[in-house]
Amino acid sequence: MEIKHILFIFIFLGELSLADESNVNEIEPKVRSIIGNSSFEEGQEGAAVGWTFTNRQPPIRSGSDARTGSYSAYINLQNEGKIPSEAHIIKTIDGKLIGGLNYELSFFVKQIKPGTGGYIQQYVVEWWDEDQQAVRGTGFKQFSSKIGEWEEIVVPDLDIPENVRSVKLLFRFVTGAIEGGSGEAFIDDIKFIADDSSEALIAGIERKVELAQFDVALSLIDSFLLKYRDDPKVDEIKALRDRVNKFQQLEDSLE
Repeated sequence: MEIKHILFIFIFLGELSLADESNVNEIEPKVRSIIGNSSFEEGQEGAAVGWTFTNRQPPIRSGSDARTGSYSAYINLQNEGKIPSEAHIIKTIDGKLIGGLNYELSFFVKQIKPGTGGYIQQYVVEWWDEDQQAVRGTGFKQFSSKIGEWEEIVVPDLDIPENVRSVKLLFRFVTGAIEGGSGEAFIDDIKFIADDSSEALIAGIERKVELAQFDVALSLIDSFLLKYRDDPKVDEIKALRDRVNKFQQLEDSLE
């Protein structure tokens, strides 16, 4: 089986060399964020459409400061005695993900004053499958931000696992169990982006074929043909799709 894979990959790379061609369309390098209401402009009072604000001292949608637009999410933690305070901002994105591409998370934070009582800021990215089970995640990752200035936090190269249905983003702001613990910050313009330029899709197709992940390769090919119908590589990609289909059928028949 390995010999067949190697032979197919050799033919694939030798005939196409798609990613190295200079006449590939240079469409915008990254698509729009797949997060709706990414800057909290839609909502009523302290609630933002499509977002969950929760925990002991939940954030609120606020019009008192914003990086863009008129609103942002506002976190204001104040310990009651030695009881720690905590705020979560949660977004679940369902069914808009493209397997085989890397994603990038970015957001802007403006910390109003230095936190006290062990105050920390964290994010988590979790991938979920069709059965609503978490299949992979970043774990809690701490980030810092400037005092009194909007600062962008960028988390690149988030590799999407196979058979993913949704992704959950969680932002956590928390103090320690210390009297007087506090933290105050704004967060705005949260984006979750996949690079689905023609170059990235072709590179992803090549990578998945090399790994013999033909289901994912075919999905990427379909995405390419749907998005880049006028690309000069369309005919070659269609021909590649036929070959990948045949090779997958051969592989299935040998199982």
